[in-house]
Amino acid sequence: MPLHISAYDIGCEPSPSVPAETLLQDGWATFLLFFAVSKSIGASGHLDDLGVAVLECVGCAATKFGYPNDEGLPEHPLYGSGLSGASSAVSEIAGSDWAKEVAEQMRQSTSRIWGGRETPQTTSSATSLRHFVITLKELTFECLASSLVVESYAADFTSAFSYVQSRFNEH
Repeated sequence: MPLHISAYDIGCEPSPSVPAETLLQDGWATFLLFFAVSKSIGASGHLDDLGVAVLECVGCAATKFGYPNDEGLPEHPLYGSGLSGASSAVSEIAGSDWAKEVAEQMRQSTSRIWGGRETPQTTSSATSLRHFVITLKELTFECLASSLVVESYAADFTSAFSYVQSRFNEH
């Protein structure tokens, strides 16, 4: 499958002007927190502030979080393949080499560990890995997951952290 980059709708966009993006991850769940704005202009004539988005990376197998920031985005390896013209800060990368590489590693591990026997359920399977990229003000976030879902909008980071901590405590 050739590489194809398309917008992925999570119901909001990361704020283009307010940094504070935070990644919270344990062995079972992955959450990205960021100041969120509406996808369209509100009654005020501006994008509406939605609070702190708590985005869950459902079935997450791997993450990358860091460089490039918004000024360094032209140096991202996917920039020339369509990331530069993305209509949203949240994109899905179809035909991703990274997704293929990790899926193959997962298949090899399953085969080595389980042989021909039935395998137990895992948090993500190699066949459901999708590559997502979220360009933020000061960082870029990438993950391999089955989907991205905004679980809630919190009034502040303290409330968002509390929500994520309660989710971590469910395991």
